[in-house]
Amino acid sequence: MLGVNDKTWLVHMLCNTAKNDIKSNSNQTLSVSNLNHKQYSVYFGLGQSINLHDRPNVFKVSLAGITLGNYILKELYHRKTSGKFLDIGTGSGVLALLIRSIGATNITATDICENSINLAKENELLNFNNEKILFFCGDLFSNLPNDERYDTIIFNPPGWRTPSNQLLDELKKIQTEYDMRPEAMFFGDHVLLKFLQDLPNRLNTKGRALIGLNSLVGIQDILKRYSSTYLTDSPLKFRLLERHSLPLLFYTPGWKLAEPLLIKEFKVWRDHHTAAYTVDANGQLYWSYEVIECTHKS
Repeated sequence: MLGVNDKTWLVHMLCNTAKNDIKSNSNQTLSVSNLNHKQYSVYFGLGQSINLHDRPNVFKVSLAGITLGNYILKELYHRKTSGKFLDIGTGSGVLALLIRSIGATNITATDICENSINLAKENELLNFNNEKILFFCGDLFSNLPNDERYDTIIFNPPGWRTPSNQLLDELKKIQTEYDMRPEAMFFGDHVLLKFLQDLPNRLNTKGRALIGLNSLVGIQDILKRYSSTYLTDSPLKFRLLERHSLPLLFYTPGWKLAEPLLIKEFKVWRDHHTAAYTVDANGQLYWSYEVIECTHKS
């Protein structure tokens, strides 16, 4: 069962798994057959637990995803859940499933990855034995009904900003068939800017979007770039709801192998004031996870 506190066995399990996988495969190529895929459970509190299948090419639920889920649970538990919900980048479907488990009935979920959508559908059957969530495969709002607007939009985008070409070239050298797809972690700044540009046309007048932002994406830089696209005032306003310091973890062996390259890239970002993080006395990197509310200004 996965928790969010960095002192729980979740962190140790993830870190140890990565180390053991790398150690056991030191003399062979990492592949799907080397990894053990099982069912696991994510606990959010108030008795709300979601069971999930672990499948190749779909990341397990991260600490960021659990943190955003915890906030959603606090906000929606025993409150009105009759509006239209949209979960963008649903991945395993965990947040859409959490929303359904606390009473919402009008839920749509999207992901750009067809493997993720298939797994999310599988996980809905695993938890509820029937299908009620509408799943679409597409990039952000694409492939959704053109005139559809939503009361609550949830988005946990890629947490890291656009990498240098040099880093991309280096990542290709250690790429595995399982887990080194850069789009899953990088390019968050471009994804967020596209999302914010389209959001006003998809959000009901009194609706809100809940977005989980990673400080390694360059939050201040993104908000400045977003505002600069408008000659006058931008249509959205932003409010910080919660902030958490989370440790940098590597959920798969391939990303663990890339750690020195990533740390070097992150330092360049911080030196150019396009990302923020801190490092403790033991060398552990911590980044800021910020739950942001977006609403219409008028």
